[in-house]
Amino acid sequence: MINVVFSTNADLKSANVLVLVSDEINKDFVPHTVKEMFGDEVSRGIANECSELKYNTIKSFDVVINGEIKNVIVAGAGKKEKYTRASFEKLGGYVFDKITAKNANVCVINNCEIEGNERASSYFASGLVLKSWTFDKYKTTKETPKISQIECQTEYERSNRSTFDCLEKIINGVHSVRDMVTEPANVMDPDKMLEESLALKELGVKVTVLNKEDMEKLGMNALLGVAKGSDKPAYVISMEYKTDESAPSISLVGKGLTFDSGGLCLKPAKGMGEMKGDMTGAAVVIGTIKTLALQKAKANVVGVIGVVENMISGSAQKPGDVVVAMSGKTIEVDNTDAEGRLVLADVLWYEHTKYNSSIVIDFATLTGAIQVALGHEYAGLFSNSDELCDELQQASQTVGEKIWRLPLQQSYEEDIKSDIADIKNVGSGRGAGSITAAAFLQNFIDEKTKWAHIDIAATEWDKKHRALSQKGATGFGVRLMNEFICNKSFCNGEQK
Repeated sequence: MINVVFSTNADLKSANVLVLVSDEINKDFVPHTVKEMFGDEVSRGIANECSELKYNTIKSFDVVINGEIKNVIVAGAGKKEKYTRASFEKLGGYVFDKITAKNANVCVINNCEIEGNERASSYFASGLVLKSWTFDKYKTTKETPKISQIECQTEYERSNRSTFDCLEKIINGVHSVRDMVTEPANVMDPDKMLEESLALKELGVKVTVLNKEDMEKLGMNALLGVAKGSDKPAYVISMEYKTDESAPSISLVGKGLTFDSGGLCLKPAKGMGEMKGDMTGAAVVIGTIKTLALQKAKANVVGVIGVVENMISGSAQKPGDVVVAMSGKTIEVDNTDAEGRLVLADVLWYEHTKYNSSIVIDFATLTGAIQVALGHEYAGLFSNSDELCDELQQASQTVGEKIWRLPLQQSYEEDIKSDIADIKNVGSGRGAGSITAAAFLQNFIDEKTKWAHIDIAATEWDKKHRALSQKGATGFGVRLMNEFICNKSFCNGEQK
């Protein structure tokens, strides 16, 4: 990870990239130390070219100083009344794209550190580092890092250092998710996901693993039905991070389909390779637990994931099969490509019987329909609790990971009624696919539990660059959950 330092007097001479961050109306944003190095004429020229610095207005100049070229980037932070953590993190990501040097030594002078916004430099640096993630593991020629070091000049050195120490641990979790999701399915199989989970034991996390025999004893026939077509093992993995059991009990549940062929209801060949990412929900759970443990946060959290492959063979589950879930509810498998909800049915019920947390939040790449509804900007949010939704929305606004609540009325239950079983795993028509999927999951939630389902099928992977992520895996959900859990648990450390 990039080395990030904070100081009251930055070493401007050794930096080959200088970033000046200024508000929209500050005409004298070039600091005295920079004017001394560049001279008045060059400094005035930069200031004149940047007379209007609306948010995300970014201008770049090459300046020759003592025979060396320095790249000067001026970034507009917008109006003071609109400063937020999310706005500065995204601005850092936007600036990252403008850096053309390799192994750059970047110096950031942020003129937007005002009362109430003292930690702007740490947020800006966080954006730079979040955007810096790359995956070149399988390339014979490795990519040269764009940035080697970031030095931020700040009058609030201690506050920014403390904040970034926390943010850096969250970034670690985000990057871990991106790595897991980007790995090919022949590497990131159920055994490898088990390995990723067990690695958390080194951070003090208690990890419990259920294998096929354990699941058979518990009656997890919905999950095991999905696993029938694969020669890879299936697991249910629990990760307990309980450092303050007086805090609200929170369970995070994740769908971990390390590859989804669609089963006998085979997916089209075009795009099937993307189904290596069908384990992103489980990866988000692992990444979130990792961030909490790295921070040594005070929290009462457990993560539970179902890890399995959905493949084709002579023993694969067939359309029309009926399975008895762990809860005792019978399910008609109308479509073998609606397998994630079958896995979550048993994992959610296992969470209820084993942990019975007061709050349960599941993450899943559950439906293509959520992309039709919301595009790639928002994840879909479904819940039985207005209060929980409000708290999740608050965390969403803070970190800038967008969620949008969709309806979940009782009337949608009618669409998943089966003629031969209690329920079926898909709706009767083509409409409201994400909603009927959430309605299916709600059958395996205790009425007393505050529950939210977050469908990340359209936000876990992007085919273009975003503010804080490169093309590919986004790591969406880790920052959202870290913020939500810390707000609920009053954890130590500065996470905002």
